[in-house]
Amino acid sequence: MISTSLFRSVPLVFAMAILATGCGGGTSDTSSASTNSTALSNNTSSLESASSSSNNTASISAVSAVSSKGCSSTTLFANGKYTLTSDGLSREFLVSVPANYNPKKAYPLVVGLHWRGGQATDVYNGNSWASQKPFYGLKELYGDSAIFVAPNGLDSGWANPNNRDIHFVQAMVDQLKNGLCLDTSRIYATGFSFGGMMSNAIGCEMGNTFRAVAPMSGSLWSGCGNSQNKVAAILLHSKVDSVVGYQYGEEARDKYIAKNSCTTTTRAIGTNGCVEYQGCNSKYPVAWCGYNDGGHWPPAFAAKEIKTFFDRF
Repeated sequence: MISTSLFRSVPLVFAMAILATGCGGGTSDTSSASTNSTALSNNTSSLESASSSSNNTASISAVSAVSSKGCSSTTLFANGKYTLTSDGLSREFLVSVPANYNPKKAYPLVVGLHWRGGQATDVYNGNSWASQKPFYGLKELYGDSAIFVAPNGLDSGWANPNNRDIHFVQAMVDQLKNGLCLDTSRIYATGFSFGGMMSNAIGCEMGNTFRAVAPMSGSLWSGCGNSQNKVAAILLHSKVDSVVGYQYGEEARDKYIAKNSCTTTTRAIGTNGCVEYQGCNSKYPVAWCGYNDGGHWPPAFAAKEIKTFFDRF
């Protein structure tokens, strides 16, 4: 069981509620996602991490490079499960490559993070209560125009002690850059509940690697480093979320507003009540979708709004 001390600055009553019900609103439903043996080929590899952490010394601007090293080297990844060693721990991730993958075409990369009690397979396959379609519906919208990866958390989620999960995500992305043709200026992260918290941790600290994040029903409980690297962010949170309260989503949103020098003036975007804060650094907008229903659940419009936001970069 995850210690309540890992939920940074969370009132004890909320931490205990999450540990009792799970960040998945009362059920992990880890058995409901059927493993797609065709999609998950026996392509398991043990890839040693070349680097276990990010030094976060890049400039505040977004990554300027486009084509990754993998565009001019042997393709190392296909659909399936892979492992690497990070911080002395064996970590797993599932890769989804377009059927018509072209090793000379630079693809965006979307990282999909699971909720507490969930698994990477739940995000990868869909058919689960919180991700009914693969990668929260984003894979269907992107089709064969993007590469997707679903990493597996430890201890049922993404507590990220001592930046353990940040190090893992960085090592994973580094290996994908070396083994696939990625557009390094279009690397994105999204996740729900504990996956939303980890998306925020990535947004706080990994702007030298990620261009934008889209936390759903998240908070800052996986940590929020003080890196000066920025990302664009769209956050989604229900006003009646009884597991991760609305105010914790607002707290995360306000971090991006301050970091990206936004004002509190907003304008409507999309068709689902989302707003964008004005006056932000032109490269790093911040959008907020605070909706009235749904509780602790990814909203039906999430994939559409997230992809529309990501496509701006």
